[in-house]
Amino acid sequence: MVEELDERKKRILQAIIQEHIISASPIGSRTLAKKYNLDVSPATIRNEMADLEDLGFLEQPHTSAGRIPSDKGYRYYVDELIRKEEQDVTGIIKNIEDLYQDLQDVQDIISGMAKMLSNITHYTALVSEPKTQVSKLKKVEIMQLENNSLLVVLVTDTGMVNNKIIKLQQNLSVQKISYLNRFLSDKLENKLLSELDVSYLNSLEKELLAKLDLSVDLFKQFYNELEGAFEPDSVKVYLGGTSYILEQPEFNDLERLKKMLKLLDQEEMLKKIINSISNDDLEIKIGQENEVEGIKNCSLVVATYYISDRAVGKIGVIGPTRMEYPRVISLVDVISDILGNLISKASG
Repeated sequence: MVEELDERKKRILQAIIQEHIISASPIGSRTLAKKYNLDVSPATIRNEMADLEDLGFLEQPHTSAGRIPSDKGYRYYVDELIRKEEQDVTGIIKNIEDLYQDLQDVQDIISGMAKMLSNITHYTALVSEPKTQVSKLKKVEIMQLENNSLLVVLVTDTGMVNNKIIKLQQNLSVQKISYLNRFLSDKLENKLLSELDVSYLNSLEKELLAKLDLSVDLFKQFYNELEGAFEPDSVKVYLGGTSYILEQPEFNDLERLKKMLKLLDQEEMLKKIINSISNDDLEIKIGQENEVEGIKNCSLVVATYYISDRAVGKIGVIGPTRMEYPRVISLVDVISDILGNLISKASG
């Protein structure tokens, strides 16, 4: 349940947060009285700030007479005091279209979008590849190579491509490969990868062996590749703008900076951060709300991007709790839609 504040306290809390976002310093009553039209005296502001501190919305660093917002204060600000800013996205959309109109590689699009989002927001951006569990197998093709080898090409409708080479004991005829491709295309394409479980693949193996004289070893290798090609743990998270951390006063401390950069350099930690976000269209986690220990002094603003009405991946930013929330929320929301459209277009 959200605690209700009177209008004066709301205005003062909002002013403190807005000023702290700009200055990164504790805010005093004199600053608020001079810069914000609060229609009350510095003494009244001081009393209200003390009340807000007692309620847990503000904190007072021991080295300063001023106050800074707490995680609770930022949460109230995000939930109750701000409205998403109407961003002029015309230029952003045109920029993206100009940059990505000829790109067909989904990884290139995702990597580029991570960089673009970080450049626009001046925070570090994270973008995950489309999740395999909700992807459909768009194309499966087997091609003959030299030395009794086959190239297996697997493509999802989210544009993810996986190529594997299978070694055989004997060469397959052109006719058998052609039949095998038709069979696999008919049985596997347009199915969700989550449906291609062991039971279903075993039934296909029995059906195909009854129709075609093939080595059982071929199926074992093929199905192993199919099962392992798009495992959930293999989904990569792309980063953009790690250098923007250096611009944040919160990371002036060298040890704190090193810890943060080390965390962002670990693929498993990035996956953990992304996986900590639910499937909501847009989610904001502030400070201690984060489950990952290393980012409990940061905020995450993350949106889900969709392909064919399926939630397939995440895009967002990580930065200090002193974040420009209205602008960031709006931009992440808009760019998540653009990313989904770009991947849909690239993957046909």
